Amino acid sequence: MKDELKNVLLMGLGAISLTGEKANELKKELLEKGEALYKEGSIKNEELKREIKDKIKENVTVEVAPTSKEDIAEIIKNMSDEDKKELEKLLKTKEDKKEE
Repeated sequence: MKDELKNVLLMGLGAISLTGEKANELKKELLEKGEALYKEGSIKNEELKREIKDKIKENVTVEVAPTSKEDIAEIIKNMSDEDKKELEKLLKTKEDKKEE
């Protein structure tokens, strides 16, 4: 009986030791895999950003059309009173800065 009890205790100690070792191994393995996936994801993210920028450059063109005084007058005519007041304020601010 003594030997059996001793064996049970030793097996318990062995199990605790083995569990700790396996837990450390598993922790290390999980950290390595997590870091690898993070790096891979970062690389793919950068590639995706680059691809999107390239697609935008290929498919988007910006043209600035010259605007005549008549066009500007028409735009102002169609503005709401609130927008016209805001535009007036902006113009006055610009004039005040020029005078200084």
